[in-house]
Amino acid sequence: MQVAVLGARGSVGRVCVQELAKRRFDAIQLHRNDQIPQEVNALIVASPVEHIDFDGSIIDCSGSIPQTSLSLPPLLETRSNKKRIPNCMASLIAQALFPLHKQYEITSIITTTMQSVSGAGWRGIQALEQHDTTALFGGNLVNNVLPHEKFDQEEQAIKSDLHELFNCEVTATSFRVPVFIGHVASMRITTKQPISPQLLPEAKHFDPRAMEHKREVAIGRVRINKNTADLVVCGDQLLCGTAIPAVDSIVCT
Repeated sequence: MQVAVLGARGSVGRVCVQELAKRRFDAIQLHRNDQIPQEVNALIVASPVEHIDFDGSIIDCSGSIPQTSLSLPPLLETRSNKKRIPNCMASLIAQALFPLHKQYEITSIITTTMQSVSGAGWRGIQALEQHDTTALFGGNLVNNVLPHEKFDQEEQAIKSDLHELFNCEVTATSFRVPVFIGHVASMRITTKQPISPQLLPEAKHFDPRAMEHKREVAIGRVRINKNTADLVVCGDQLLCGTAIPAVDSIVCT
């Protein structure tokens, strides 16, 4: 299978290329306006596009391709030719909560998310490096916390994707924090049945700053009261939240 990454220079695209190489795919790296070579039969869309003319398998990491089916292997697999990876924060939350949902059925999720600047791409990383964040994030983010610059869109994306994955009520409030890579979600979940602590294994050393390049999510601060649990989830949203599910979706095609 010949795979290409559209938007390969962006923060998501670069990590997708790295993950493909790790799994012995020789990915063609495309920029946003490049033509897609005829030999390509699977395309990861890592940056938003207005239009795409491609008949092969599409894995959308940008949320810009219409009429796609949600894909998060192995939690949710689809045979559709046009797949969409969930919002990266929703992806991390879903990976952490799915074993619990499978056993007890989650009925509600209330979450506050703290999202790093790389969620806004390389511009976000450069803005924080240069201490010039106002234009992109709507205020001074250096040593500060701000509401997500697109909080209405971000919160709706988290709610929509988690509702589709778990069929439960979701409330989300999103903030931007002065961290380069890694998203954190503090949440309260409710299930139909009392929860066993074994299905929410806590990391021995829970440190969101140490999650960069890690291939799994971490769970911490777990507090359980019958069918309610308070906990914190964190992970590398570029790798674990996006690139790994995208490549997994190709493998499942």
